[in-house]
Amino acid sequence: MSGYTIKYNRTTNHIDGLTVRTTGGGKDMGDHVSYYAENACGSLTRYRFAQGATYATLAEALEAARKGGRKLCKTCEKAAEAQIAADAEKTKDEGARVAGKLKLNEVRGDIRIGSATGSGGVPHAIKETTDKGNVPYCSAKLKNPLRSWGPALEQNPNLELCAGCSKHVPTGPVTVSATDVEIPGLGRTIPATVITPVDADTTEEKTEKDTMAAKTTMDKAAQEKAAEEIRADIERLPSLIAEGKDDSAKELTEEIGKAIPKITGTGAAAIKAKLRAELEKAEKDAKKAKADKDKADKAASKEVVVSKETSLEATLKDAVIQDLVKKGQEQVKTLAVSKFKGGHQIAEIILDIRTQILNKNGHPDLNAETDAAKKNTTKVFDGLLEGLPEEGEDEAADAIRAEVDSIKKSYRNAIKDVRALYLRSLDNSPEEAKKYAYALEAHPDKKPSEAVAEFHGYELRTRAEIAKADRERKALEKKKVEDAVKAGELSEEEAAEALSEGGAEEKTPKEMRAAFVKRMTNSFKKQVKEIKTIENAEEQEEALDELTALLSALRKELKAQA
Repeated sequence: MSGYTIKYNRTTNHIDGLTVRTTGGGKDMGDHVSYYAENACGSLTRYRFAQGATYATLAEALEAARKGGRKLCKTCEKAAEAQIAADAEKTKDEGARVAGKLKLNEVRGDIRIGSATGSGGVPHAIKETTDKGNVPYCSAKLKNPLRSWGPALEQNPNLELCAGCSKHVPTGPVTVSATDVEIPGLGRTIPATVITPVDADTTEEKTEKDTMAAKTTMDKAAQEKAAEEIRADIERLPSLIAEGKDDSAKELTEEIGKAIPKITGTGAAAIKAKLRAELEKAEKDAKKAKADKDKADKAASKEVVVSKETSLEATLKDAVIQDLVKKGQEQVKTLAVSKFKGGHQIAEIILDIRTQILNKNGHPDLNAETDAAKKNTTKVFDGLLEGLPEEGEDEAADAIRAEVDSIKKSYRNAIKDVRALYLRSLDNSPEEAKKYAYALEAHPDKKPSEAVAEFHGYELRTRAEIAKADRERKALEKKKVEDAVKAGELSEEEAAEALSEGGAEEKTPKEMRAAFVKRMTNSFKKQVKEIKTIENAEEQEEALDELTALLSALRKELKAQA
């Protein structure tokens, strides 16, 4: 297969695409587990599963399958470990498990790089763009669209390309030039960078000797000789850095970086990975040693220096600086207030959306319990992102993309306050209060705000009011303890212990039972919802039977304890 795909049901992850079969689990047939078709795990063919992400390497797939709330199928796990061990046995060079991944500075500079999971995702090389979107050089089936970051030349050179793309992506030198591009319809031009690959097969200056060398695959002796020469250069690097010869050190680092990719042949990927690690460590250690030495020298030679500035000049400069500090503080305050108000405004809109949606009991869904309320809340943010131009194409779009998570946080902080204020407003809005007739009937002796809050268990206080009440409670407790110490009723140690334990208010047994019942009810609803997503009718029925049996067992236990 072209990759390794995670397939799953409600409880278990499986790995599709394994070639090694393993014993254990299922019915042991001697040299393999009982199976159907070409899978190490028979469940993959017997049942239907939901399809998850696809990974280029088995190690990545195994790591992903072990994460999350679902357990990993033991048969698949044993088969995956066996296949990884078998692959490792084929290559006995040190670090043979390191995938042959190229760094982005080894990819031809004009090749576009992108990711399907944002700026922190695995980089892929983009082969072409079709009507279905960007297509990578590897054969991985990506769950999300592949979005371009731009040419490889402009990316972080130390990032590693995915293993699949590394096998097929073009490499080689490029030429960079500047040109002016005309904007259609405006009669204006803008500067643009043009990256052109140097075609090794058509360049007349390429000699026959160079062409043959490029096609030669190194044997182990040639690899060791090349690695020895590179390590000799790596050993020279710390002395250049220590002497402050930054230009020479930079030039040597670049030469080493160009020499490492030239190592070819069996096991070359592991050798190159190890050399890169040695180069990175040598450079990092040398820079740290120089920084520590410079710091020590500066401390040793530090003397009291008489300022050339007069007292008046120093005073005037400090006044200017302090004025700028105040301006900065005012700007921060303005932005903070604006962000706070913006979060409340968005929360008010979202709460208004929720009041238009009824839950299964026919009540306004203020707590977003229904799918409709959740989806429409999500649309406010994610729907906006879907229509934005790709990253780097529009400055305003990039700003929205960068700030949307922060805006979401402001909304989440504000929604409880907005809901509390909305409930209070019901006392002065008879028409709006009619939406909650069921709560008013249940609590006829209370105000509309109190009736709705009591019916649904909502809080009528804002976060600031709750924090203030908590501070006042703690201050009162502290004063009582201090008075008890003065009166000789408590020792200093007892007072300290009493204050340390005086955190949150202790819940009554009734409140604790209510919280337990709510947790259990929510957990049960979640399980039922997940069972409904199981496509296999037999497996779905089995899962429902398990829940029914659990309820029966709980009833028996209650009767036995009664």
